Amino acid sequence: MKESSCQFGSNRHLAGVLTEPAAASPRVACVLINAGLVPKAGPFRLYAELARRLARDGFLTLRFDLGGIGDSPHAHSEQPLEVRTEREVMAAVDYLAERYDLQGIVLCGLCSGAEDSFRHAACDPRVTGVVMVDPFSYRTAGWRWRHLLHRAARRSLRALGIYEPTESKGTRIVTYKYMDHAESSRILRVLIDRGVHVHFVYTGGRRDSFNHEQQLKAMFPEIDFRGLVTLDYFAHLEHTQIFEEDRRALVDAIRRRLVAVLPS
Repeated sequence: MKESSCQFGSNRHLAGVLTEPAAASPRVACVLINAGLVPKAGPFRLYAELARRLARDGFLTLRFDLGGIGDSPHAHSEQPLEVRTEREVMAAVDYLAERYDLQGIVLCGLCSGAEDSFRHAACDPRVTGVVMVDPFSYRTAGWRWRHLLHRAARRSLRALGIYEPTESKGTRIVTYKYMDHAESSRILRVLIDRGVHVHFVYTGGRRDSFNHEQQLKAMFPEIDFRGLVTLDYFAHLEHTQIFEEDRRALVDAIRRRLVAVLPS
């Protein structure tokens, strides 16, 4: 494995880290997109660990900072954030496509990074796969009764003195608004029609709107997944993983999916 820093974009303002496999020329590259305001190493270094694990399977990975995050300064601040993000993700894909003979490019991210990946994939035919960790989700009838059962179980355990809820302290700095169902349905159809593999990963951190592996299909009953949409659900994990073993579980799940469907 070899890691090197790089700069790209219209003003070379975007700073990234390339993680390359030790042997052979990579045929597939992964682009890891910032989770919120967290720099390119990812929450608790999740992205760095994922990139290094994928290198062992022959994948090239670029993790980089969007403008205004980490090592990348703001640029084109007169443009709306969504437009800037789209152009910066395009610059990352361009950078890889110009330097490597690739058979596929996968976009991957957590939370807002997941949705940035999803949106860009819809308009870039070079993208052959998307991995989204805790993206948009929508409450279904099944979610509601499972949620009621979960709350009833917690109340019972609390009454027995077995469970004591932790109090949330502090103020949330950023409130993220997930994309609505109409937009996600439209993009999902576009990707499936183009043959793009779309992998969802949900954790227990999204329990407020996702709480069962069967819920994904229930959220999009009108869409034929055609074997291109897959899911891993980790009910026991938090939205970000402070423990190494939790991050390893997530990393292993993602690399298994990529190895199964893409040429490394």
